[in-house]
Amino acid sequence: MDELTSLEAVILAAIADRARYGYELVQRVAELTDDRVALRPGNLYRILHRLCERGLARELADPASAEDERRRYYKATAKGKRAAAEQLSMHARVLQRAPALQDLLADG
Repeated sequence: MDELTSLEAVILAAIADRARYGYELVQRVAELTDDRVALRPGNLYRILHRLCERGLARELADPASAEDERRRYYKATAKGKRAAAEQLSMHARVLQRAPALQDLLADG
């Protein structure tokens, strides 16, 4: 399994259904996280670059629907979708244990 950060998994989920460009991706991540994650463009593009290097996402320099040829579109690869699904599944299992974990943290 490719180890991902939570943010990487959310970004891959945001580009799983279709290719998106930077600003659109920032908006989608905010939507998917109920505005709890606000990405800065510099951080977003560093993460996208890493995901592309690992074969988890790919850059589409010239999609047919491009309104602005300077935009770069990104799409999750099949490998990226699998890695994000595995990471999010692991998070879901941990969150099921949240009440027990909170009990361990409670002041006695």
